[in-house]
Amino acid sequence: MKNRYFLLLALAGMLSACHPKADPLIGTWTVSKVNVQFDEQRSTPELVKQVGEMEKQNIITISNDSTLTFKGLEEEWQGRISLRSDGTILHEGIIFGIWKNGEIVTSNGSPLGEVVVTYKQE
Repeated sequence: MKNRYFLLLALAGMLSACHPKADPLIGTWTVSKVNVQFDEQRSTPELVKQVGEMEKQNIITISNDSTLTFKGLEEEWQGRISLRSDGTILHEGIIFGIWKNGEIVTSNGSPLGEVVVTYKQE
C-alpha cells in the first residue's frame, strides 16, 4: 500500500513539474495611469484632460492563444502578439508596448506630443 502511495506522489510531482506555468500576460488589463505629454504651445489643458479621460476607457485582453484584443472608446481591434526577452510586446511584428514589473506600458505619439498609458492586470 505504501508503494502505491509513493508512486502516486511521484507521478503527481512529475505531472506538476511538466505543466508549464501560466503566462503572466494572459488576462484582462485596465488603465492604471495616463500621462499626456502634449506641447503646451499646440494644445490646451482641456484637450489634455479629454485625451486622458478617453485613454482611461481602454481595456486589453490577452488570451491563451496569444491573441490581444484592444477595446478603446473609439476603436477595437485584435491580433497576435509575442513577447521578447527584454519585455517588449510585439503586435503583428510592431512594438505595442513593454511588459515590466507586472505592468504593460504603451506609448503613442502624435503631432501634439506623446501619450503614455500604464495598464494593470485585473
